[in-house]
Amino acid sequence: MLRKFLRVLGIVLAAAIVIGAALLLYLEPYVTYDRDGAHLSLKKNVQDPDGTGATAALPEVSDAQIVYDEAQPGSDRIADLGGVYVTTQMLRDPEAVRAALEQQGACAVLLQLKSTFGDFYYSSSIDGAELADVDTAAVDSLIDWLSQHGYYLIAEVPAFCDTAFALANPAAALPLSSGALWMDSNGCYWLDPASETVMIYLKQIARELSSRGFREVVFSEFRFPASNSISYHSEKSGAELTQDAAQELTTFFSGSNLMISFETDDTAFPADVCTGRLYIRDVDGSKIEKFAQAYGSAENLTELVFLVNSKDTRFDERAVLRPLLNS
Repeated sequence: MLRKFLRVLGIVLAAAIVIGAALLLYLEPYVTYDRDGAHLSLKKNVQDPDGTGATAALPEVSDAQIVYDEAQPGSDRIADLGGVYVTTQMLRDPEAVRAALEQQGACAVLLQLKSTFGDFYYSSSIDGAELADVDTAAVDSLIDWLSQHGYYLIAEVPAFCDTAFALANPAAALPLSSGALWMDSNGCYWLDPASETVMIYLKQIARELSSRGFREVVFSEFRFPASNSISYHSEKSGAELTQDAAQELTTFFSGSNLMISFETDDTAFPADVCTGRLYIRDVDGSKIEKFAQAYGSAENLTELVFLVNSKDTRFDERAVLRPLLNS
């Protein structure tokens, strides 16, 4: 009896396997697949509409429907990416800038987006922000295009030289003994690096630029002016105040997707507190080693970058950004 039972059971199982295989073959055209697995549908799979195993022709797609994703740069090092810088003067013709960058291809692009007088060259939403006399909407479109096409975006922002903010917030500016605001030889007012109001302002700018697609913000004019006319009382020196401000900005954005960098033209910048890049502007090739030695011991520094309008071959082995257009 046991042998008969096992024989019948074997026949039934074999029959079930044959029937199951036949059903799978028959139902294959009706099976669809997605992220949740396989599903049975009363409609045939569009990839095999007649159940013959042939693949259906794909629908025609016009050029207007295609979205092209530009290849992202394979490195975040300026030395590897190469690139250019765009001045506020160049941004007066955003179309020319875009045309030149299309020829350049994906690379690092530094945009000067605020003047030392405090005018913004993009449509800033920061309270009280004064817009420059340019087509800021066109600059916005340029920024969006660069962000969408794989360019490594860097914004340069003057930090403590800002006439508009100083006039709107005189208590946060550097004064004369008379109480009036101190002005440099270019007619610009300067801000107090120790002012909480100033630091909040700089953080707001950096956060806004990050939301616009910028990967890095470079603060230029990041120093305490050397002038005996400034009436300022502090236990700390101007260099120490600058270092504290640099440390605060670096720490505030630590762990975010935004790199905080600084620009200088001398060898006294407190690079030890900088985890981003240090940009050196307008130096000749004979001074390359001087800056390399001055900042070579800054272990946290990501990279030393030269902003030059020189074809000196001594820059070829360094990270360099040159102007996009001839001024």
